[in-house]
Amino acid sequence: MMKKHIKTCLALIAAGSMLLAANVSAQEGSQGDLTFPFTIVTKNEEEVTFDHVPERVLSTNPNTGEQLMALGLGDKIIATCYNNAQVSEEYRAEYESKPVIAEKYPSLEVVLDLNPDFIYGRSSAFGDSDSNIATHTELQNYGIMSLSSIEGYKLGCDLEDVYQDFYNLGQIFQVQDRAEEIVSGMKEKVAAVEEKVKVHYDDPIRVFNFDMEMDGGAYTPGNNFTSKLIRHAGGVNIFEDLEKTWNTVSWEEVVARDPEIIIINDYGDTTADEKVEFLKNNEALADVTAIKEDRFIIITLPEVFASTRVADTVEKFAEGFYPELFE
Repeated sequence: MMKKHIKTCLALIAAGSMLLAANVSAQEGSQGDLTFPFTIVTKNEEEVTFDHVPERVLSTNPNTGEQLMALGLGDKIIATCYNNAQVSEEYRAEYESKPVIAEKYPSLEVVLDLNPDFIYGRSSAFGDSDSNIATHTELQNYGIMSLSSIEGYKLGCDLEDVYQDFYNLGQIFQVQDRAEEIVSGMKEKVAAVEEKVKVHYDDPIRVFNFDMEMDGGAYTPGNNFTSKLIRHAGGVNIFEDLEKTWNTVSWEEVVARDPEIIIINDYGDTTADEKVEFLKNNEALADVTAIKEDRFIIITLPEVFASTRVADTVEKFAEGFYPELFE
């Protein structure tokens, strides 16, 4: 019933929202010097108008919370949700001191009671299904600015898109210098790793990223951000040719592509060690090179989602792929 009431209210105030968006500038590309109001295009090509520096922020995911914390915005975060992983240790105490308003994503009603003026999170937080909070347009009609991290919705996302997240947040919160400092540091670290591993670019190590067992096979990324991080580190995701960001593949296909090393996603109720043992005990994989040579890398989700840690992840992958280069 509340949902129907909300939709009716949205229709009544949409006209006023359109007037607000009439005189805004569009931002694309990198960090600019736009003044309020300005517009950023986000998930599903929705346009969000920013008319002031946010003061009450809802962070909907650990990795996006890390981005905010890295920019020195922890004091503006009033609540968090969907904490299926921990933020970086340097931000953990402050981030975990914030109220957690939902195990996953809260309802729009809960968010409205919280009275935020900005919501930042993964794209899965925003949409019109019961599992989402609301669309960006709906939130704007309630006077709430919002933004999806690019990595969550862009097919084939790469490091430049993570840098753009920081530029966007720098513009929104008027902390452009800090955003540039973060991006420059990430670029420098990635460049140093690429210089070391470039000798392997013509014959990259074969990598399998195991997320979980699903439908009698493996749930694994295709053309997604993790695949790009693997490439920067001198490897190749054996399923990067799959067009969807996430896929279920058969064990026979894993065997046929014969990974030399396996990346384990560490999250949820099944531990990383349990996932490793599951793969080792899967008779179908007995002849896979990575299994025979016991080569695994363990990662947490924020390490392969947009955050300040992605440059560290490139280095971590490279060290796991080619340890002799880092001795």
